[in-house]
Amino acid sequence: MTYRSKKFLRRLFRVTFLVAVTVIIASLVAPFIDAAAFRTRIQNALETSLGRRVKFSQAHFSVLPGPGFSLTDVTISEDPRYGIEPFGHVATLQARVRIDKLLLGRIVFSSLRLREPSLNLVRRADGNWNIVELVNRLSRPSRLPVNFFPALQVADGRIDFKFGSRKTTLYITDTDLSIYPEKSGKLYIQFSGSPARTDRAGNGFGHLHGAANWYLRPATQASNQLEADVTLEPSNLSELTTLFRGEDAGVHGTLTSHAKIEGPLAALRLSGDLRLADVHRWDLMPSSGKDWRVRYSGAVDVVHHRLSLETMPSRSGEPLPVSLHVSADNFLTVSEWTILANIDNVPAQDLLPFAKRMGLVLPDNLRIQGAVDGKISYSTAASFSGQVSFRDLVASLPDTPSLHAALVSATLLPDRIHFDPATIETPGTGTLEATGDYNLSDHHSVLSVTASEFPTDALKTTFSAWAGVQAPFAILEGGEITGQLSYSRLTTDPPSCSGQLRFNGATLALPLLSAPLSDAHGRIEFDDSSFDINRLSAFFRKNIVNATYHYLAGKPERVHIDLPSADLTEIQSGLEPALRPHGLLARLGVRPRTIPPWLAERNLQGDISIGQLSMNGVNLGSLRSRIVWRGPNIEFSWFQLQLAEGVVQANGTMDVGSNYPRLRFTASVTGFPWRGGTLSAEGKFQTIATAGDALQRLRGEGTFSGQDLSLSAEDLFDSASGSFQLSFASGWPDLRLSDIQASQGDDAWTGVASTQSDGKLVIDLQGDGGERRVVSTLQPQVPAVSSAVELHDSQNEKPEPLSALH
Repeated sequence: MTYRSKKFLRRLFRVTFLVAVTVIIASLVAPFIDAAAFRTRIQNALETSLGRRVKFSQAHFSVLPGPGFSLTDVTISEDPRYGIEPFGHVATLQARVRIDKLLLGRIVFSSLRLREPSLNLVRRADGNWNIVELVNRLSRPSRLPVNFFPALQVADGRIDFKFGSRKTTLYITDTDLSIYPEKSGKLYIQFSGSPARTDRAGNGFGHLHGAANWYLRPATQASNQLEADVTLEPSNLSELTTLFRGEDAGVHGTLTSHAKIEGPLAALRLSGDLRLADVHRWDLMPSSGKDWRVRYSGAVDVVHHRLSLETMPSRSGEPLPVSLHVSADNFLTVSEWTILANIDNVPAQDLLPFAKRMGLVLPDNLRIQGAVDGKISYSTAASFSGQVSFRDLVASLPDTPSLHAALVSATLLPDRIHFDPATIETPGTGTLEATGDYNLSDHHSVLSVTASEFPTDALKTTFSAWAGVQAPFAILEGGEITGQLSYSRLTTDPPSCSGQLRFNGATLALPLLSAPLSDAHGRIEFDDSSFDINRLSAFFRKNIVNATYHYLAGKPERVHIDLPSADLTEIQSGLEPALRPHGLLARLGVRPRTIPPWLAERNLQGDISIGQLSMNGVNLGSLRSRIVWRGPNIEFSWFQLQLAEGVVQANGTMDVGSNYPRLRFTASVTGFPWRGGTLSAEGKFQTIATAGDALQRLRGEGTFSGQDLSLSAEDLFDSASGSFQLSFASGWPDLRLSDIQASQGDDAWTGVASTQSDGKLVIDLQGDGGERRVVSTLQPQVPAVSSAVELHDSQNEKPEPLSALH
């Protein structure tokens, strides 16, 4: 390089450096220089450029990005042809002047930069926009082929849309906009922003950006008037539905889209693709699942605010299992949207993850197979409607027989989904008929199942597995069931069940019985607050049992039991779970009895009747009793035993909460035939009510009276009364009588009596005639008239002990 060249470069560098420093200093200092002296010229130039009146509070010089002015608190009035509301309010307006005009001493603006403005874009009835006419005024210098700076630029602004005098609910916030006019009549536009609604709070719904060519003077009416490339960044699906629908549809997720738009404004052609991810109901956590990628095409009529979209297969000629058609009218004002989905042979298992994310309460580990067809439509006016059918549907859960339905049809209504009655087959067990509803607003699901002679165990297993709760008829085992079950559930509440069932050949296992009721037949009715068993007929061991049972929440249980015949020993043995404590230590009395929950919670009232009560094969008579059972305490409020010889009436209580259940009762007998006369007695008794020794432990005391008693051939008494004490020793009754008052004609006697170990009853009496001993037995028959020796011999015969009856 020569010396001159180096010298030239040094001078050029110095000049460039000085110019750069000068520009930097000027750009830093200029904003602080008041341009009030040019206020009138600036205002006139702006009004000339915009064709509108302009007001501002302050004006300062600016250098970058080009020479001009910076104005604050600017109000731009509207052209009266487009309305009376101001075109915009601008926090800061930077106006760049045209250099060619400035050199001639004139102020003409070539571009405007609006920072944090609020603008109104107005479209007149003839289709003209105020923004287009405004941009045409800010044209580039005619001799420059390209405009390197936008004629109009918006930074962080809000843009509202008006059609005539009516402002739309849609607007764009956080707007960045640059408009580059060209000599050919084309506007090149770069934009980004977040659509929003005036009737909803928020900072915008989604974010989009793109670029467009707007041809102000298209060659023909069919030529492209708009060419745009638009990208919707990942946005919340609920925000977008709120944008167009006016409210949250309750479906959340992420949506991304890219679209190309071209054509005349009245017939824009649109094509693109979108991606949906993490679609779920609003009140559920997002879960990982398959993303949906959809291609679409359609048309947009900006003039009449109409939009039409439909999905397309990824590749030409490929089948499209789910096709969507979307149309909208007045999409910039009061939008009316319609969505139509056509479903063609979609695998049912592909819809399962989406159904769970939408909040359908389905069992875990559910597996389904089949095909889905149908049409579903949604509109802002009529909400949801449509028909969907499932063909060859097979549903299964682990360790549960699979369910198969040849056809399941569902009808979509505005407020719910109704499933038409469908026949459900189970392998080798029978068929069920099911129908149901699913409420879309509160997610309330209702299921009704009809069974016909369906195996009980299979129905219990199926119901528990699919409903997620124990079957209300879980006490039944085996046999068959016919009837109807209803199940309903809200997502936030426990499930509700009701039903009317008839069962045959079943077994009932009850915790208070030592053996189940077998070959049971009857009816069950239940709901959330009640449970009834009617017309129950079953066998307890070899005894026939007829019963009814009624439960109502908050009330005592009610039961009626009728046995044609029963033995007292079998009854005690059958009630062993209630009478006998569990565990060796409790049985030995070392530790207190543990009360099982079913016994502690018992609150029962009922009555029992036995046609023929026996004890160890000896018939006693018919029995009727009324009981009140609360926890471990049983009260016999009324008890009547109809013996062949008379009636025994009693009432008492039994405490089964201790290691040895203790029975206390008051009993009376009237008109009991004994020794040729009648005997009446009443007293208080107690015993330990365990099988085998209840009679041995019986203790009692009371009073008695009798009439026309023949204690022996010679000992006839008109009347007798007194007190008694009764106990048992070695199987024999130990009876002691005191305060005996007896009469025989005109003679009166007093005395005492007791039984002997040989079974004889020895009575010692005193009266005016002296002392008297009468020897008799407890046997009720009248002895035959015989000699004293014969009577004595008959009394020496030893009878069977009473405990043998037990």
